[in-house]
Order: sequence, then structure tokens, then C-alpha cells
Amino acid sequence: MASKAGVRISQCMIVKNEERNIRKALSWGKDIMWEQIVVDTGSTDRTVDIAREMGAHVCEFPWNDDFAAAKNYAIEQCKGDWIALLDADEYMALEDVRRLPGIIRELHGRNMDGLSTGWQQLDDDGKISASGTQVRFFRNAPDIRYQRRIHEQLVSTEGRELHLGDGVADLSIFHTGYQKENREGKKKSGRNRKLIQEELKAHPADYEMMGYLGDEYLSEDEKGEAVTWYLRSIQHMPAKLRENDQRSAVTFTRVLTLYSEQENLSWEQAKEIYQKAVSLLPKEADFDYVAGHFFAVRGHMEQAISHLETALQKLNAYGCNNRALLLAANLLDAYELLTRCCYEAGQKEKCASYGVGYLKSNPYNMAVLSWLLLTLLPEERQGAGEYPAILEFLSKIYDFSLAKDKLFVVKAAQMSQREAYASFTANQLFTQEEKMLLKL
Repeated sequence: MASKAGVRISQCMIVKNEERNIRKALSWGKDIMWEQIVVDTGSTDRTVDIAREMGAHVCEFPWNDDFAAAKNYAIEQCKGDWIALLDADEYMALEDVRRLPGIIRELHGRNMDGLSTGWQQLDDDGKISASGTQVRFFRNAPDIRYQRRIHEQLVSTEGRELHLGDGVADLSIFHTGYQKENREGKKKSGRNRKLIQEELKAHPADYEMMGYLGDEYLSEDEKGEAVTWYLRSIQHMPAKLRENDQRSAVTFTRVLTLYSEQENLSWEQAKEIYQKAVSLLPKEADFDYVAGHFFAVRGHMEQAISHLETALQKLNAYGCNNRALLLAANLLDAYELLTRCCYEAGQKEKCASYGVGYLKSNPYNMAVLSWLLLTLLPEERQGAGEYPAILEFLSKIYDFSLAKDKLFVVKAAQMSQREAYASFTANQLFTQEEKMLLKL
């Protein structure tokens, strides 16, 4: 355990049957933690044994259908200056772990209450499927506790506003709980729905819980019920929201997404929700990102371009700390969609600009390269004198010392039905023997 002078960090977590994850959960930050505390809520596997083997202090807390109560019990066991409360299926990368103590020391010196970091959900392939922000590092103060039995929130029990440092750009937590190996044997939907319904019985006007209940129905593909609860949530929202109200942004985004999937639904029917969303959360980029998709799938490319560009402008201006969760996780998708919309709308300069921007991050997208080539070469034989310049232009994206890149560009030209340019490119990039071998 870390015992260096300075701010002491207590890592704690609540667990149940985390045999698969507990070793990693206690390993990623072991060198910087002053103590590690595991609160077990009823494991029947080897979770507790492994935690003790790794030197953690293990406590038991009888599960009472209340995540806040369990987490608050864990907090009360901690003796450090700051607390790190991550789930067993979450971890941080080594470079972030190295930065964390210095960032916490700086925040401690400024009397800050906590630290907001990035939060990345990983799919079965280890790729980011969703992004957000979380507060998992906070001062060990008697008034900082969790509330609500599910989808618990960190608050001050004295009613004061928590002062948080912004570490979203520097630190990320990776969550693996939705990967197949962690999903197996963990049926959470029925449990979660029950706890949310209990919260709503106690607090029937809690619009955030209504949004969470909508999420539960959506996860079970009960889209009609999901829309019903999202709309109830919107009806119960106050006249003014916090500008970084992530939960409300998700509610608006998901109901707009569900509307966009209904082919027979017009924009007039969705516009009221969109306008209310923008009026309450004007810095949120996701509303325009979804609206862009709404218009694109209906073939209204000019409107799609306008909304998608607005979404990117908001993301650039206001960032993704507690906002733009959908756009931040699908940024390449936004640029691909913009490239297609600009191509189909005949906006050549924008198509080229967005296409190049996309390909610099993901060069092997055949559709995007095809739209770019069709923009540069609107007709088969037109502009043959520009072939060398176009090839030079593409050399800034592709490495023509690599056979893969050379072949990809030629194949993209062929698939775009620009045979003359494909032939020119093949002659420039391949020997005669290579062309015969590759049947070019």
C-alpha cells in the first residue's frame, strides 16, 4: 500500500460475486492507495477470499436493496483524506493512475470536494461504446454521502453545492460491466426496475427516476413504455435545469432517438420535444446529433447537415463534461454521416472537408473514400488532367509504401465506377507484374 507523505487515498467498493473482477479491481491502483476496503453484500463465490489474499480489509453489509446505504457504509470504513469508490468492474489505465495523486493533491489544497473524470463503457471487443462523466474520487468529509437506493447520487447532506475539479480531459474510468463475460449470470433489469419503482413510490415527482425507468423499459425493448416514462419525466422537469444535467439530457436524447426510428413520424411531432430540450439545455450537442439522423434517414440532407454541424459546434464550444455523451462516443459516425449528406446535397467543398477529416482518423472506410472520389471526380472522364494532383492529395492520407493502402485506393476508385482514375492510380502505384498478380 502507498504510504507516501501527502494526501492519503482510501479505495473502497461494494461487491457481490465479483470473483471474475476483484483481482483487477484491487490491482490497478494498489501502488497509490493508502488502504483498500471491500464491502461484501452477500457473495457466494471466492470474491471475499481473493480480496483478503490481496491484502484488502473486508467488511460485510447485509444487502437491503439500497445502493446508497451500502456505499455510505463503505465510506464510513475509510480513514484516508480522499476516497476512490469505483465498482469492481471498473479500472483506470496505468498512465492515468500515475497522474491521479498529483491531481488529487492539487484539489485537496484548494479545498475542493471531488473530481469529475471521464467514464468509458467498453463493449465485447474492448472498444468504447458509450462515454460519460462520473465523480468517483471525493474528499472524506462527514457530509459527503450518497442518496437514493439506485442510480445513487453523491451530495452534501448539509445541502451545500459540491465543488468539483474537472479531470475529464486527463483521466478516464473504464467500465466492463456490459461485456458478455460480466453480463453472464447478472440479471439486473428486474432488480433495477423494482428499486426505481420503490423510489418513485417515495418520491412520485422525481423526474430523474422516471427517466431511469424509461431506460429500464428500453433495455428490455419495450419502446412504447420507455417513451411513456421519458415523456412523464419531461413533463415533471423544473422550468430551469442545471446546465450540465446529464440525466435530463439522456432523457431528451433517447425519446428523440426513439422518435427518429418511427418512419411515419414527422418532424412536427418531434419538434416540440426538441425545442424544449434545446431551451432547457442549450449547450447539449446530442439533441442536434439525433436531429441530424432524423432528417438524414428521411432524405432531408440540408436539414441534416445544419443539425449535425450545430452538434459539432456545440461539442467544440462546450466539451463533453456531463454532456454530449452520444456524440462523443460516435464522433466518427457524425463525420461519416456529414460526408454522405454533403455528397448527396451536392455540397462539394464540405463533402471533401468532412471526408478528409474522417479518413485521417479512419482511412479504411470504403464508403467515405468513395464519396470523396466522386466529389473530386463528378464524371468518369472529366478532369483527367487532375489525376496526378488527386493522387498527391490522397498520399497525405494513405501511405503508398504499403500495399494495403495502394490497393485500397484503387479498389475504392473501381467501386466508385471511376475506372479511368483507377487505371491511372494502379499504373502509378504498381508494377506491371504486381498488377497482373492482383488482377488490376
